[in-house]
Amino acid sequence: MYQNTIMWRIRLTLSDDQHSRALLHEALADKPVNTVRLEPCGTDKAEITGEVMAEFTPDGLAALIEALHMISPQVFVARADRPAPPASPEVLTRR
Repeated sequence: MYQNTIMWRIRLTLSDDQHSRALLHEALADKPVNTVRLEPCGTDKAEITGEVMAEFTPDGLAALIEALHMISPQVFVARADRPAPPASPEVLTRR
């Protein structure tokens, strides 16, 4: 139904252990992922924040979110692509 893909930024928090990292790797294994970044949360907890950049159609994104919710109860998603430039630039005049 959708022909164009959209770039998405996906963030989630997961336990900082080999099992959680393996689950994340498995969830992303066959997906069109551009980058994955894992960083410590900066808290006393043994957690890391994962940020994934990927291109999906809306249907493909839904399947990935479902898989990531198996790893983390909170999955944050935002569009990461840039909006198209306006057809004609706005001209502002000062009076």
